[in-house]
Amino acid sequence: MKSLLVVNGHPDPRAERFCAALSAAYREGAEAAGWQAKHLDIGACAFSTLEALKQGYGDDARTMLDLVAWADRLVIVYPLWFGQPPQGLRLLFSYLAQEKGVLPAGRKAHVIVTMDMPAFAYRGLLHPHDGQPLPLLDLPGLMIEDPVLIGSVSQLEADHRARWLSTMRDYGQNTTLGSTSAATQALSLKSRIERSAKRWWNAL
Repeated sequence: MKSLLVVNGHPDPRAERFCAALSAAYREGAEAAGWQAKHLDIGACAFSTLEALKQGYGDDARTMLDLVAWADRLVIVYPLWFGQPPQGLRLLFSYLAQEKGVLPAGRKAHVIVTMDMPAFAYRGLLHPHDGQPLPLLDLPGLMIEDPVLIGSVSQLEADHRARWLSTMRDYGQNTTLGSTSAATQALSLKSRIERSAKRWWNAL
């Protein structure tokens, strides 16, 4: 059976957080499509330095390493903090990148990033020059594919949030090994067009 790991990178793993809801929705969609899906909440493990992760949280580190190694497909959901992924998430993948065989060269991940800024402020910067990763997508050892940016999250109305959760389920149902499927890419474009059209309509 195909295996998928959804990583919730929010420092606060509580279910009421939007990242937790997005993670759960993606997992639900993947399970409906026949994937064996598991989740990992970074916020449930309290480490603040790479050394602490290696020494003080050995069991947690081993569990996280095993989960990432187990998964055929990685999905990572996190909020943008000071222009980059949360510290705990970056520390985890720094640790995993140092462990042989866990993150082989070219390991891909589908990433969903939430932010208080409007997403259009970052979309034009998603293709960096000289192969240097953008700070908001800088996760050691990973190749980020087709990132989904969800902007102005603190201002999203309930129906808008519900549509994003529905979109996450669709992403899960249409996910493929190694790369985002054409159906998923079309879905992403369709969702962006629908949201833009609604904003323009409401502004009239």
